[in-house]
Amino acid sequence: MIASGFCHFTHSYISEKPVKVSKLAEHVHYIYLKTSSYESNGGLGRARNMLDFMNKVIKYEGIIARRYGKPDVVTGCSVHPLSWIAAYRTARKYKARFVAEVRDFWPRIWVVSGDKKAMDPMVIFFGLIQRWAFKHADRIIYSMFHGDKYICGELGIPRGRVYLIGQPMDCSRFDENCEKTELLPKEVQEFIRDSFVCSFAGYYMVYEGVYVMLEALKILESKGLPIKMVFVGSGQEKEGMEKYIRENHLHNALVYDRIPKEAVPALLSRSHICMAHLEVEGHKEVYKYGVSKNKVNEYLYSGACTLYGFLYKDDEAAVSGGGIMFEPYDAEDLAEKIAYVYNLPEAERRQYGVRGREYIKANHSVEVLTDRMLEVLFG
Repeated sequence: MIASGFCHFTHSYISEKPVKVSKLAEHVHYIYLKTSSYESNGGLGRARNMLDFMNKVIKYEGIIARRYGKPDVVTGCSVHPLSWIAAYRTARKYKARFVAEVRDFWPRIWVVSGDKKAMDPMVIFFGLIQRWAFKHADRIIYSMFHGDKYICGELGIPRGRVYLIGQPMDCSRFDENCEKTELLPKEVQEFIRDSFVCSFAGYYMVYEGVYVMLEALKILESKGLPIKMVFVGSGQEKEGMEKYIRENHLHNALVYDRIPKEAVPALLSRSHICMAHLEVEGHKEVYKYGVSKNKVNEYLYSGACTLYGFLYKDDEAAVSGGGIMFEPYDAEDLAEKIAYVYNLPEAERRQYGVRGREYIKANHSVEVLTDRMLEVLFG
């Protein structure tokens, strides 16, 4: 696994070394290449970082191959599309299979979200790279639920080379961490004790629906329903959320900081509802083909009922039977759905969790996706 040594989220270096090797298992190594830094995720610095990563892979792939063995398959993951070029060159050098893995549909998302115009040079450039990569890839892997509708339907790539492999879920690890209630902060433990709990774990951003959820709680409190909402995470809207709670005199909301990842299962498994939301307001086409969202998988597996504010109703949350969709940015609809779940008989409510867990085990567990990945890479 070859990655940049510069972290996209913290804007800091994992290691200052030109090449950092981290051994995870006997035949599993992470190799971090020091690339140029950047401060803005959308600026020229990010573009330089992408180019630098591609060049560093090409520079060091020979050394890596001599030390760890020549590859049989080289996969380029489109955290950014230039990784495809590096992967293709490496694959062809060693006569290996080239696999293009797609995590985001660049540059489509830029255009439909309104960030860039269709004739923007960056859009044209990345569009050409995308078509080139898909044309030359022996296999194409996508993680968005309906990604094939774009790759095959709009771009015309033959379906025989296109495979869905969703986000993996380590179900055994999640189950183990469910019991670690001691990892939950005391304030969170006290807040959720003996209560009907709706949980949110993630980024405090407008498109994540945090204000929609608080507004729904305001409606529920006005009706006298004893329902609590707990938020754990981080993001630029935290202060705004706390201000909303104060100004609207909400008594059943807790906005907390990010908690350790190992503690999240303990919270979700003690919740009755897990809430998610995703839509860029005014740009409904952005997530037309689905989205890779680990959080929703964890919600579905938690045993709670998942409520998901997403425009497209054929998402896995609904298809699985483990969740209920609500209209994005519609607090009244969310409040109505929460009240519906709250009023269900306990046995009926638990069935959402049962169906969600069964679906994740069958479609997203590490064991299932490992077998699927091996078939795609080497079959």
